[in-house]
Amino acid sequence: MGQVESCLEPDTSTMNAQTTTSLAVKLYQGHALRIAQLDLLVTILVLSRFIQRHRGATLAMLGGDKSFRPQVITLQQQINTQLEFLECQNRAANGSIGDNDWKQLTLGWHTIIKDWENDAIHHSFEFHSHLLELILRVARQLSESILYQAPLSDMPEALRNRVEKSYLQPLQNLNQTCVIELYELVEYLARIRGMGTHMAAVGHSDSDFDARVAFWLQEFRYRKDRFDQNLQVLPSAYLPFLPALRALPNLNMKLNYFLNLLGPEMTAQRSIKIPSHKLFLMGTEIIDGYLNVKDQANSVIREQLYQMTQVCLQRLGE
Repeated sequence: MGQVESCLEPDTSTMNAQTTTSLAVKLYQGHALRIAQLDLLVTILVLSRFIQRHRGATLAMLGGDKSFRPQVITLQQQINTQLEFLECQNRAANGSIGDNDWKQLTLGWHTIIKDWENDAIHHSFEFHSHLLELILRVARQLSESILYQAPLSDMPEALRNRVEKSYLQPLQNLNQTCVIELYELVEYLARIRGMGTHMAAVGHSDSDFDARVAFWLQEFRYRKDRFDQNLQVLPSAYLPFLPALRALPNLNMKLNYFLNLLGPEMTAQRSIKIPSHKLFLMGTEIIDGYLNVKDQANSVIREQLYQMTQVCLQRLGE
């Protein structure tokens, strides 16, 4: 009977292997979803950049500068293509952008382009800005799904703690500063660029927007100071992979020139002598310089998520 009983004893090595395999499958599924959601985040932020440019170019057109028409048409085509691509990515990410948000996203864009040449200035501005606010909210939700999910509950506690402290928490700080807060910062600058381009096309400031422009300038400076402070506490290990940060001092000189040149003109009842195209290009160069930081931060997040998964697999296999 002893021989029979020994045959009935469970094979612990087999059971451990099955448990490890199960965890490995869960790790793969979680990693694949995170990366799919990160792809969504990257694309929707590219989409926001095009919509911000479209807002500025459209406002210039509505202000009478017809030379912006080719740029408006090109941007519309680019945005339509981005939306098609985003829809495919969303399906791959298990519908991480919910049905209601997706409907609002597409409806918002269709509202912008419907009879856009006959829109009032304030309507065109509000349509664009409302859509960009929706994109920010979706970006926040995607960031939370990517970086704020707790590690697997059946993972060893020591490994869970390492994942949280060495990967997820530092990446949360990086995402908050260099993706979400940077997006908010840039949106205020893009509003200033858009309305400033319109005023330059018209040739004078717009009394209906004086107070709003003054608020945008104040809010931008406040958020810029906070962004600069938060950069000082980023994990030093990330800095070599964010070379765009080294370009910020030179970019800040251009930014100060841009704001000092434009701010007084936009908030007082006076004529504006700056050519609209020059103003638009100047603002775009500065905005793109800041958004380079965001692009590189998302690349760091992608690489760190991969490293996190590999560490988990290595520990589970020991």
